[in-house]
Amino acid sequence: MLIAPRAALPSILALAALAVPVLVPAVARAWTPVPASTLDVTSGSIATLGSGALQTASPGMRAVERDRGRHAASALLRFRLRGPSAQTAPLGSGEVRRQIGLKLRAGDPCNLVYVMWRQFPERSIVVSAKRNPGQTTSAQCGNRGYVDIARVPRPGDPAATDTADHRLEVRTRVRGDGTLVVTVVADGDTVLVQRVPAGLAQGLDGPAGVRSDNGRYRFRLSVANRGR
Repeated sequence: MLIAPRAALPSILALAALAVPVLVPAVARAWTPVPASTLDVTSGSIATLGSGALQTASPGMRAVERDRGRHAASALLRFRLRGPSAQTAPLGSGEVRRQIGLKLRAGDPCNLVYVMWRQFPERSIVVSAKRNPGQTTSAQCGNRGYVDIARVPRPGDPAATDTADHRLEVRTRVRGDGTLVVTVVADGDTVLVQRVPAGLAQGLDGPAGVRSDNGRYRFRLSVANRGR
């Protein structure tokens, strides 16, 4: 597993300028729902509602699909915030965020791509990579290794509670030069097409999953494009 040297990180971060916010219709695709029975919940808890939707009230929830090695390159999260969680858990940095999002190419908790829909303290969609070569457990890497790749501001007042229904679709594709193309579709509009440099993306491979922080969320997770 390779990662760009520390000295190269400024140029990697500069590539965030390659993010291209565009508003075009999303491409329809076949989605496979992921039930709670096939999720490996590593933090917090997930309940199944009568409608088949999933729900979490944990201050910190983490889960990935048990996909038997058939990793999905695309994932769709449909969600609604029902309010803050009863308890608040700061992140390792000490910051308190209310957010939910997708985990992509999650070989382990230390090496993966996150696309998070943040609702507090700011409203935005953030693409980040977590890379810790040689480390594979949360005990080893903790909250180290995060690199923010792109940020798309979302309309609205972060002081107000956003309880609308939302859709977050993320598609990933590895190019011939090793770069990873991440396409983000929010509520039906393509808002970001971002290239992740090869030095940061190389070796990232694993299942899709879901993460939330400090919110009571009702959600459905679906995946597509297995083995790509």
